[in-house]
Amino acid sequence: MEYKHCKLSEFIFKNGNLVSLYGVAGSGKTAVALQVLEDITPSIYISTQGKSYEARVESMALINKNTFFVEANSADELVENIIRGIQLQPELLIVDSINTFYRLSRRAVDLIHPLIFLKEFSKYKKAIITWQMSMNNKVSGEKFMRYFSDDVIRVTKNYLIGNLRECKFKITERGVIGCLRNY
Repeated sequence: MEYKHCKLSEFIFKNGNLVSLYGVAGSGKTAVALQVLEDITPSIYISTQGKSYEARVESMALINKNTFFVEANSADELVENIIRGIQLQPELLIVDSINTFYRLSRRAVDLIHPLIFLKEFSKYKKAIITWQMSMNNKVSGEKFMRYFSDDVIRVTKNYLIGNLRECKFKITERGVIGCLRNY
């Protein structure tokens, strides 16, 4: 099997502009999403996970004047931040993790509202949505994920897997190295 290099962003956005990344905790979803910021600017990164991404951003040297980081502490704040972000007209919008508040409330509206805005945004620009998995290895809100997404990619500790293709990657202290993909 022959492997060729490509940018992570090329692999992720091969099949559409609204891409969902899912995987177990610690699989690399956030690291992969943050690495794509290096390829596509200006960009906005919305975290529903608090400040846990900050150390990764600093170690990856991704902070630049064309990337904005925002936190959302509730479902309503997430929607507000997505709307404000869209108004800034970035090339890329990332929400990490979109199903945080849905997992707590089990209210479909906590997923549908942000997804509607992101779907509309993705008609013209790119968006990455990360999804948390529960202890039983299921994505909370999987039906919504599959309905709204142009592409769904599973993240493991070494691979991005989606739609009959895979990308081998490696997470280092300086960022994500990859993508190796087979042809």
